[in-house]
Amino acid sequence: MKFLKLFVVAKKAGTVTRKYPFEEPLITEEFRGEIKIDPEKCVGCGACTLICPPNALTMRDEGNVRLIRYFVGRCIFCGMCAEVCPTNAIAITKEFELATLDADDLLRDLLHKRVKCRICGRPFLTTRLTKYANKDIPGSDNYADVCPECRSKLSIKNILKYRGDLDD
Repeated sequence: MKFLKLFVVAKKAGTVTRKYPFEEPLITEEFRGEIKIDPEKCVGCGACTLICPPNALTMRDEGNVRLIRYFVGRCIFCGMCAEVCPTNAIAITKEFELATLDADDLLRDLLHKRVKCRICGRPFLTTRLTKYANKDIPGSDNYADVCPECRSKLSIKNILKYRGDLDD
């Protein structure tokens, strides 16, 4: 008997699905598809990689380069990466037809050059990130190209020098 009631309700509602791919899909305003990262806006901070639930976005430092990789095959199109991006470099598209026979077609790589510390020579942040982070901080030019470890040592040295506890 319950089946007949369900049949009557379904008959009144009519067709609710589309014969995709033979008909155009219904894409609403809220629809979320593949993300696009604007390489001109991205500073390589990695905030998107930290918030990504399925780890579709990853970050890896390799020598003088920081690699940000987007694997579309793992993406759940939640849009959290776009929300957390400080430079609005990530846009959510409505692109969803992503089928491919080669998984490498679903990889999107973005490379950023890293700054070398002027004291120890180790690479640390990306050049764009240091410029972005220091643009509104007066006097930050003194430390922009110094890694956190050397910056700590330099700050201690400057404090001791200021107090007169350290000779030149």
